Amino acid sequence: MPAPPSPERRGRRIASIVVIAAAAALTLTACEKPAPGVSVFAGTTTKFQEAICWAFDSPALEPGDCAQSLIAEASTGDNVPRIPVVPGETIGISVDPVVADSGWSPVIGQQRLVSTPLETTYYRFTYPDLQEIPPDGVLLQVVAGRGDAAKGIWVFRLERA
Repeated sequence: MPAPPSPERRGRRIASIVVIAAAAALTLTACEKPAPGVSVFAGTTTKFQEAICWAFDSPALEPGDCAQSLIAEASTGDNVPRIPVVPGETIGISVDPVVADSGWSPVIGQQRLVSTPLETTYYRFTYPDLQEIPPDGVLLQVVAGRGDAAKGIWVFRLERA
């Protein structure tokens, strides 16, 4: 039968376990929950994006949760996913289930495409007149939430193919 470990060795082993457990806890707390995602499809192009803003712990975004400058930058910047569209082509939007549970609406410009928030994970439409799309494209926003309370926002740019 082997001899029991010395008190010094046992102490080092316990200290090592404590250090490893602390490091694991720090690693887990440094992880952020990913924001829900939305995919937009047109032709052979699919673009996915996590929410620019998402209210994780409340039913709606609070003032200051998501700076307006961040949304404005996303809608004018090059980091917005671009989807080329041809006349008569179907555009599809797929949202994560948590977005569907919150209700969501597709918006082009300032025009909502649905009268009441959707509660499904998929919606499709045909953009009525692609000739109206300016050369730099038109914004497609997906807004999660009901009424005037937004829970999350995604921005894509539809462009003439």
